[in-house]
Amino acid sequence: MFADSTFFEIFTFAFKSGNPRTALESPYSIILTEKTAQKYFGDDNPIGQVLTVEGTYDFKVTGVLEDLPSNSHFHFDFLASIGSVRDIQGWALTSWYWPPMYTYILLPPNYPLGRLESQFPDFMAKNIGDWARDQRKLQLQPVTDIRLHSNLEGEIEPTGNIISVYVFSSIAFFILLIACINFMNLATARSANRAKEVGLRKVVGAQRRQLVSQFFGESMFYAVLALILALGLVEFLLPNFNELLDKQLELNLLENWKIIVGFIGLSLLVGFLSGTYPAMFLSGFRPVKVLQEDKFLSKNSSAHVYFRSILVVVQFTISIGLIINASIIQKQLNYIKNKNLGFKKEQIVVVPVHDEIIQQNWSTIKNTLQANPNILGATATSTIPGIERDIDFPIKAEGMSDEFQWNMQTMLVDHDFIETLGMEIIEGRDFAKTFTTDTSDAFILNEAALSKIGWDPSSAIGKKLEMHGVDQGRIKKGKVIGVVKDFHFRSLHHKIEPLLVQISPRPYYLDNLAVKISGHDIAEALTFLEKSWSEIVPHRPFDFTFLDAVFDKIYRKEERLSEMFQYFSALAIFIGCLGLFGLASFTAEQRTKEIGIRKVLGASISNIVFLLSRELVLLIGIAFALASPIAYFSMNRWLQEFVYRIELSFLTFVLSGVAALAIALLTVSYQALKAALSNPVDALRCQ
Repeated sequence: MFADSTFFEIFTFAFKSGNPRTALESPYSIILTEKTAQKYFGDDNPIGQVLTVEGTYDFKVTGVLEDLPSNSHFHFDFLASIGSVRDIQGWALTSWYWPPMYTYILLPPNYPLGRLESQFPDFMAKNIGDWARDQRKLQLQPVTDIRLHSNLEGEIEPTGNIISVYVFSSIAFFILLIACINFMNLATARSANRAKEVGLRKVVGAQRRQLVSQFFGESMFYAVLALILALGLVEFLLPNFNELLDKQLELNLLENWKIIVGFIGLSLLVGFLSGTYPAMFLSGFRPVKVLQEDKFLSKNSSAHVYFRSILVVVQFTISIGLIINASIIQKQLNYIKNKNLGFKKEQIVVVPVHDEIIQQNWSTIKNTLQANPNILGATATSTIPGIERDIDFPIKAEGMSDEFQWNMQTMLVDHDFIETLGMEIIEGRDFAKTFTTDTSDAFILNEAALSKIGWDPSSAIGKKLEMHGVDQGRIKKGKVIGVVKDFHFRSLHHKIEPLLVQISPRPYYLDNLAVKISGHDIAEALTFLEKSWSEIVPHRPFDFTFLDAVFDKIYRKEERLSEMFQYFSALAIFIGCLGLFGLASFTAEQRTKEIGIRKVLGASISNIVFLLSRELVLLIGIAFALASPIAYFSMNRWLQEFVYRIELSFLTFVLSGVAALAIALLTVSYQALKAALSNPVDALRCQ
């Protein structure tokens, strides 16, 4: 990165050596991070040493910074003085039309942003002209808002999304809620075993508040014990979790006492909430009734049974909702991965350039590459589909009024671009070297552009266009020679926009090479590419990626979301089934004598299993009815982020409900079969 001399008045990066006030004052000054200094100079002192960049520019090392933390707003290996850019790319510092830099302003605390923003229109009009009032807009954005709250294009680094934080926090809350419900359910269900204990304690003088304190203390003890186990699990699983999320999360308990206090507070809160109902329920037993009726809880009021049923419904509403969400996210992911993008992304090798020597000698490089039979095509372009880099220029089309102008997305390419990427020309022709005027006055539009202008594809060929600014500010006039079938040059989150393709008027636009290789021997083709590159461009390492990998990376966020929902769904179902297993065990125990009598009277094993399972089927049916509309609303809203999306299918919801029911029945089947297969004689002897 390049920065001016006031950089360290705004940002507080820590210096290892050098003077932050003067380090960037002179042109061709450069600051290294600690890691970069070690890479190039080892243990030697780098201050005053010279680094030669791209074999041309000599930069003097004036400082060394401590390595930037992973949670920094931006990262760099080198920080050079912006004065150097005046020699390297002088136009970049004088162009108001496209200033390729980020501007940071340090304001006094609590300064009203509107006061400064209100002056921007006049500022723009003064420096660019009145047209800037409509074409350009400046606004301020707090740096602390960028990481999670910005969805602007061209941020200095990829940003996160506060919605994802809310979603995963909500899922964590619901999974914790399921665990609390389990504790309440099992504590009240097994309360018969503690009925006499409560009765005897009250007889010998125990107050209800003492019993409440005891039961609260037990639940909080379990919660704190769970916290200790959880911290061990987090420490063990965090590397895998970071790999899954592509993050660098750290626990660092010893360095942050607030986290420790927060975790302890959370565990005590969980213990308190999950112990509230059992404590009030158990401490409310009447000692006379408890001591007189050995099995009084089996005849306990239906209110507590209904309450446990409600808790089971809540558990499975959450679990079924997560299963539905995971299924829909996976379906959408499969859809966007398999959708026809309008070009062929397989076996396309993309090599970033950003090097004037390569750009100016592209024809020689291209001829060398195409001499190999494993190279099926090669082209250069300003923008590769999937690599979002907006280049747009004002255009005016034949028949449009002077007022009807807009900036159209533009791809500046070499010949063979459309052929190499396998796009389809539906009207007219592709660029051809036999037509020498194609380099100066030929345009190809996509279908969306014709629709925007109002032209019919069959009559668009030969229509005239004007483009402003593409060739060092000059107006370029030409005609439409072809119409390319719409293709997705951006992700499926975005609608296909009007696009103009033209031969690049200047080599410096060609920032990417796209090489189509044979699928028969990919390894040999890559070896040839690397060898040829090192011979032709020895000063720059061979760096490449596959175009299909570029698109996979675009949807990596959705992939992570899908994986996380799958894990969370499995965890929620597992925790819910643990509680269900305990409840089934208790229910079978409570109905032992009833089961024995039914078997004596001729009930079959299937009758007994059905008897013990039918209530569960009803509860999960209710949970499904509650979860479905909630999941439909949330997923429909999530799918609105995609212009191209699946339609929500009722079958997905049904299969998710059936899956949850099958897992639940499998969980209780062991206890049901065990009770059904028991000896009725033993059951009738049961007290």
